[in-house]
Amino acid sequence: MNPEYFFKRHSNLIKGGKLFLFFDFDGTLVPIQKDPLSCQLDKEIELYFKRIINKKLAPIAILSGRSLKDIKNRINIKGILYGGNHGLEISGPGIRFIHPEVDPIIKTINKARDIISKNISHIPGVFIEDKKLSFTLHFRMADEKGKKTAKSIFNETISKEFYNMPFKVLKGKQVLELAPRVDWDKGKAALYILRDYKNDCIPLYIGDDVTDETAFSALGDKGITIKVGRSKKTNAHYYLKSQAEINIFIKKICAIIDK
Repeated sequence: MNPEYFFKRHSNLIKGGKLFLFFDFDGTLVPIQKDPLSCQLDKEIELYFKRIINKKLAPIAILSGRSLKDIKNRINIKGILYGGNHGLEISGPGIRFIHPEVDPIIKTINKARDIISKNISHIPGVFIEDKKLSFTLHFRMADEKGKKTAKSIFNETISKEFYNMPFKVLKGKQVLELAPRVDWDKGKAALYILRDYKNDCIPLYIGDDVTDETAFSALGDKGITIKVGRSKKTNAHYYLKSQAEINIFIKKICAIIDK
């Protein structure tokens, strides 16, 4: 995407003070890290967000696959709406939400987590992230043999010991996630958040992962959608070449709406 073209085309809309800013976290606001525990929001972006929130220039929501507690701790800016577990849990000004169909499934997911965690414990660079409502198998730091073994253990455990259980497998960037099988995703979470805002509010959503495609589709005719990383298989209107462009992009948005 040519940033000059984008801002020329949408500057009047951005100036109108009607934007609602949505962001994914990993791969969007922060670079993908081998160790996901090391990710922290860049100080420059933190300052932009605080400026936008404190001056009430636009609402901001972060929708992440991380747990709600984790994503709130990593950003920790009062006034932002946070969505954890791909929007299954949402917290922020005026909203306290946990999807009502999740609770009966959690015990089964935890049982699967414990079995897989035990079976992958011998593989270097592989670990389980417990997200309370779901869990993620990380294998980015493993060698190729370890990655293959970890994925095999995960898939075989689910297919053999938890066949036809009420959950779904989400595939991410060198991760596998087991989540409750409910009719919910980032797109539905974004629409849920927007329902309490004025009808002329324009959502601008930026994300990099396959899980963000549901938001690109849900918001496609309502706002502006941007994918981080060029791809032919996306429903987003625009793209940023890489995550490294996000600081400049947010800075430009902040400058326009704050005029």
